[in-house]
Amino acid sequence: MDYKIIEFEPKEAPDDFWEGYFQFTEANFRYNNPDDPLPNREALIQRQKADIPDFHVKRWLVITPEGKIIAWAGFGVEKESSSSYEENKHLASINIAVLHDYQRKGIGTELLKVLVKEAQSFGGTVIETGSDTDSGRAFLKYFGAQLTIEGAENRLELEEVDWELMQSWVDEGPKRAKDVKLESFAVCPEEFLEEYAEMYTEALNMQPLGESEHRPNIDGKARRQVEKRTKEIGQINYTLISREKNGRISGMTEIYYDPREAHVIHQELTGVRPEFRGRGLGKWLKAQMILYIRETYPEVQQINTGNAETNAPMLSINDRMGFKKHKGGEGYKFQVEELAKKLEI
Repeated sequence: MDYKIIEFEPKEAPDDFWEGYFQFTEANFRYNNPDDPLPNREALIQRQKADIPDFHVKRWLVITPEGKIIAWAGFGVEKESSSSYEENKHLASINIAVLHDYQRKGIGTELLKVLVKEAQSFGGTVIETGSDTDSGRAFLKYFGAQLTIEGAENRLELEEVDWELMQSWVDEGPKRAKDVKLESFAVCPEEFLEEYAEMYTEALNMQPLGESEHRPNIDGKARRQVEKRTKEIGQINYTLISREKNGRISGMTEIYYDPREAHVIHQELTGVRPEFRGRGLGKWLKAQMILYIRETYPEVQQINTGNAETNAPMLSINDRMGFKKHKGGEGYKFQVEELAKKLEI
């Protein structure tokens, strides 16, 4: 079929471009998430236009002669200014989306060639990606992608929450973890910024990472950049930490919320340092957070979170809270040199 691949820069897109872009993104979203509300258009534009700190990001669109967008591809590599550049400088991240009616026509393959060439231009030796659709899995496996980790999006409907149980976890928290205090913030206070960034990095790396080669390393500067981007895209962040009697941060949990998509809150990272486990800190933090959500955002109906299938401690807490598996998803990786040969680049 006839089409062209063009590079796409959201910041430079004219106002009349976006309607066609929404037709593509919303058709793709409806096919893969038929029961979910569509993402807010204003929020989507804001997210597309906002820089991702310390990342080289490029995007491409596939357009028919009639001007219809039928596919999209994204690419990212860390800049040398990134706090985790040394750990991840060999990695490139990619994503491809093709409208269902246009799959199996070679479009994804042509986009993959573009992405591989881009990875080569940055000196990348490994490409990492993921999929939560059968068509995506089949595409990746066809080209020899290696499975790195199995995960899932888990959802909690607030109308199904056992609020007495959540309150009991909060009540027993200070009894089991004596002299521990919970603190909260949206913007991390400067006086413990580096300490929090260190703990956050530790929590990220405590997660099961499987065969993925990406290793996060967050410092205070990176945290400030995340806070800045969160504000730029209209989201609200709220973080709870637990602090020991000696002042050390022992655990944390965080949420992100966009008032324009008021039905849902995204529960992101939760972690407790190994030496402080066994006292119910994870339960206390998560229960305190959900009580905060109920009080502060009464319009929220659902909490979404992601977990590796091998993260037994967190899955156990989530199960007792009432989270249910909504959609499975996996991580994959390619060796760039091997993939280039298969694509005859």
